Amino acid sequence: MKHLVLIGALGVTGIVQATAATSLKLIETSVHSRVGFDSNPAGTSGTSAAVLGDDDTLIYAAGAGFALGAGGAGEKDARLKLTYAGEAVRFEEWSGENHSTHRFGAGGKFFAGEWTVTGEGSALYVAGSRGTLATEPTVNANAMTLWRERRRQWQQRVNLQAETVRGERVARVGAKVLAMDYHTDVAPGRVAFADRADAQVSADAGWRRNPRSLWLAGVRAGMQVQDTVNAGDAEYSNDYLRLALGWEGTLFGNTTVSVAGGPDFRRYSGDVAAGFERDRTSFWVEACATAKLEETLTLTGKVARTPWLSSTGKTAYMDTCAELSLKKGLGRKVTVQIAAKVHQCDYYPVVRDDWESILGAGVSWKLSGRTTVLLDVARHEAWNEIEAAPERKFDRVTVNLGASVKF
Repeated sequence: MKHLVLIGALGVTGIVQATAATSLKLIETSVHSRVGFDSNPAGTSGTSAAVLGDDDTLIYAAGAGFALGAGGAGEKDARLKLTYAGEAVRFEEWSGENHSTHRFGAGGKFFAGEWTVTGEGSALYVAGSRGTLATEPTVNANAMTLWRERRRQWQQRVNLQAETVRGERVARVGAKVLAMDYHTDVAPGRVAFADRADAQVSADAGWRRNPRSLWLAGVRAGMQVQDTVNAGDAEYSNDYLRLALGWEGTLFGNTTVSVAGGPDFRRYSGDVAAGFERDRTSFWVEACATAKLEETLTLTGKVARTPWLSSTGKTAYMDTCAELSLKKGLGRKVTVQIAAKVHQCDYYPVVRDDWESILGAGVSWKLSGRTTVLLDVARHEAWNEIEAAPERKFDRVTVNLGASVKF
């Protein structure tokens, strides 16, 4: 359980301040179950389907969770929340993909002089198979993501931010950690996953010209680490410095926006492939927006672009993603949602340009104050934009019907 230490990054001070106001207590418990259909759980087609299979399957899952909380609900109150969520997933036709997930989380807020500190952290343990599927060059990178997320591993995330405000001036400092520790076997002819991590610190200065507008300028400094799977493999660990210009605020009506971006200066210090250009400059961006179009109609969108490291090792890539979601409430009990996602993995020095798109729709129906029934359907498609890497595509349809009960 040493991985759970990362959650402690929220700080003992925050726990003491929150629990001083009121003792830690149970604030929510829940259980859920679902049955689903996956037309292509391996994400294969053509040659890869002949080698790995493309059978559809039914999927059964059940889980439970709880939350503990302490502290007040006011703007000036310290608070702490601890959570756990677990789920067991079983495949009817692909028993090698069976797994269970256990997510431990912590979030909180506390005060240190003039500074307000907020943070959240999580540790996810996936109790899945150590084995993976056979190596097949016609498999799209986004299909490997499907396999990977069912394999034995730990994932840890921490996000901390401290802010102080003096009149129109705002100052922020922050730290983020993302670490992925895979526990898959290494065997000839089989896909193996390489551990990877990203750690970043940040500092920003801001000017709040009015309650609806905050301009920010700052810097990010960080490092990414990529392990090797086999001796002699290339690896693309790196250090980076980012300049950031951002804006947060409210546009017309009730549309809230947060955007930050700028140049990314990166030095690849690992044992890279011969001829690889170690010093690279690119553009990074993180943006999100929420528009309340009507009282019960909400539109949200996200865009992100950042360099990252391949989970199969031996390469790096530019990760670009855009998401859009529209949610509509139909009375007090029924909510309908439509969502779309486009995601690109542009690799270097390996010549691959893999894309995926997901279009989904879902409906939730509150049978009572505690019980909710959910139904969702999604179309998942992946393809490759490079003619020299043929076949790297798949089509997939998923359907899920489930219910949850809160206590």
